[in-house]
Amino acid sequence: MDFIPVVTPRSESELAVMVSLLEAHGIPYFVQNRGFGGLYPGIGLSLLNDRPIMVPEDYARQARELLAVFDAAPPQT
Repeated sequence: MDFIPVVTPRSESELAVMVSLLEAHGIPYFVQNRGFGGLYPGIGLSLLNDRPIMVPEDYARQARELLAVFDAAPPQT
């Protein structure tokens, strides 16, 4: 089973909500680099510090649709 990245959260709270949504909908996932940033603080490099959420290819479309709300522009006030 090949896992592919579907989204990269911008914060820890966003990551927590995304993971919760995937779990609630029964979508298997893993978070690449999860916990690594806490172990090795330092300069921010996307290769080391980003935490992309990976899902099996068969679930990618469903996961992207579910998490699409995070890509939406914030409401204008």
